[in-house]
Amino acid sequence: MTTYRVALIGTGRVGYQFNFSDLPDNHAEAIGAHPRCALVAGVNRGRDKLVDFGQRFDVSALYHDYRQMLREVAPDICIITTHPQHHAEMVTACAAEPTTQAIICEKPMALSTEECDAMIDACQRADVLLQINHNRRWHPEWNLAKHLLDEGAIGRLNHIYCYMDGVKPAPWWTSEFEGPLLHDATHYMDLLDYFAGSVDWLCGLAEQRRRPWAVEDFAFAFMKFKSGVSALLHSTELTEYTDHAFELRGEKGIIRIQGEQVQLLQSQLALSEPDSGFEWSRLRESPIDRPPAASTYVEALEELINALEGNASLRSDGRVGRRSLEMVQAVYQSQLAGNRPVHFPADLKTSGIDALRQSSHFVERKA
Repeated sequence: MTTYRVALIGTGRVGYQFNFSDLPDNHAEAIGAHPRCALVAGVNRGRDKLVDFGQRFDVSALYHDYRQMLREVAPDICIITTHPQHHAEMVTACAAEPTTQAIICEKPMALSTEECDAMIDACQRADVLLQINHNRRWHPEWNLAKHLLDEGAIGRLNHIYCYMDGVKPAPWWTSEFEGPLLHDATHYMDLLDYFAGSVDWLCGLAEQRRRPWAVEDFAFAFMKFKSGVSALLHSTELTEYTDHAFELRGEKGIIRIQGEQVQLLQSQLALSEPDSGFEWSRLRESPIDRPPAASTYVEALEELINALEGNASLRSDGRVGRRSLEMVQAVYQSQLAGNRPVHFPADLKTSGIDALRQSSHFVERKA
């Protein structure tokens, strides 16, 4: 059986430092856990993380220049975990190398749909698979939520409500190129696409209310999907606490996902008046069979290898990654247009953050 030689471009937090569970919780650990993958090279701009990565994973081919690594190591799979301003250039360069068979790129896919299109085109022309790491698509609990919805546990889906309070950017993060919508809320944009399908139109708000960085610190969006489902999303960097939740609200109940765990609430008759015929139902929590835990990084890598060998399709490819990015872009476009609805496909193809800076919506302030 083929062993795939994998290079990690970006030896930072998601590359090898994440450690939230006993399962492989970053790309490097996932590569090490997969029997058909060999971690052969690492790339990072800084020295300390690169050296630490090499020592921890016994990798000697360490580079500061990813193009030099591509020429000298010639990996089969490239995993790109750098900041998103580098994604388009790196994906395009990796796809151009004749040995590259597949690329995993971290979310957000890029900074604009224009860059997404260039990445997709480069991979299609080179016949290279492109997977975008919207990792909840491989998460057992989120797939349980999809199964419960598809099985009719809450009846017809009416509305989705999701929020992220206490997201980035912050002083320990880069805010030059991305705000909370791109960095964190893109996960929920992707999940809205996963559960509700194609979006029809969106009305959004992206404001810099109090923070000094020239990006949004509060964002809100109301969406209508072609399936008939509506959704509300808000994303803020205005709280000292972190609180995230995602609710699927149906005619017969609610599926709530909080802390990466599903809760099922179903309608049950609570009051019945025989004489008047009046009935009143309320929500009660229902027991569910929880799936076994799994590493989303390992699951995604396994799916990629199966797709390379013609035995699977990618559940998060470049087109999927582009859709969530376009939803973020549409929020920025709506803000530019005085918070008016944006119908899809969205017209704004370049960076929405750049456009809002040029229009003085976002400005650098003294801390």
